[in-house]
Amino acid sequence: MHKLKFLFLILSFSFLFQSCQSQGFDLEKMVLPVKQTELKTLGLKSYGTGVGTEAVQYSIYKADVVNDGKFPINFGGIKIKDAPDSEFYTPGMLSFYGKNEGSNCEGFKLNLENPDNFQKVLDHLLNKKDKFKLVFDNGKDTVDRARVFSGKQNNITYLVLSMLNEKGKKVGYLEAISAKETPLLTSRLGGVFQYYNDYLEYRKNKAANFSYLDFLRETDDKFYKENNNLK
Repeated sequence: MHKLKFLFLILSFSFLFQSCQSQGFDLEKMVLPVKQTELKTLGLKSYGTGVGTEAVQYSIYKADVVNDGKFPINFGGIKIKDAPDSEFYTPGMLSFYGKNEGSNCEGFKLNLENPDNFQKVLDHLLNKKDKFKLVFDNGKDTVDRARVFSGKQNNITYLVLSMLNEKGKKVGYLEAISAKETPLLTSRLGGVFQYYNDYLEYRKNKAANFSYLDFLRETDDKFYKENNNLK
């Protein structure tokens, strides 16, 4: 009888372990900054300095184990799948940003080349209003569209860029950056995100609750308003 109970416990733990392995690493639950030692299972490999400002530089660490398909990841329970038939991005699904000679990672970038994956992650961010607040939305779905979300519970800023791949399908990327890492955030706000960077500069002498819509009303600039989707 005792042997049967013992065998049952072993099988139960084995099932739980396999279940956790199949679900993989949930990027939504990550707290930034995060110690690199906590990301050992992702197989981080440094590719040298790549982003940042003149004053503060960040190295890029690619998650080779994930990018080789050897370790599953998800975002909010949404399993992330690559699209191997696409040549829209440079190789590498997941990468991290860390200050030079530092032991932490202050942000990450998740390429979402699978159209179904991209839409599910975007819908998750848009619908989970208790967790994420849409603070910037500029551009068009037929070209490029930039969205910025503020994490209500984790002090993380999320940048989401959507675009059309060579097959006309909507794909994109998600970048998550610790809200305290201003140099890193600033370095990622080019292209269709530039207006959000202009807003951040403008609001430095404003109240803490000065929003992007306040910025549009106060500047009354037609170029800022032209492709704004925020209501």
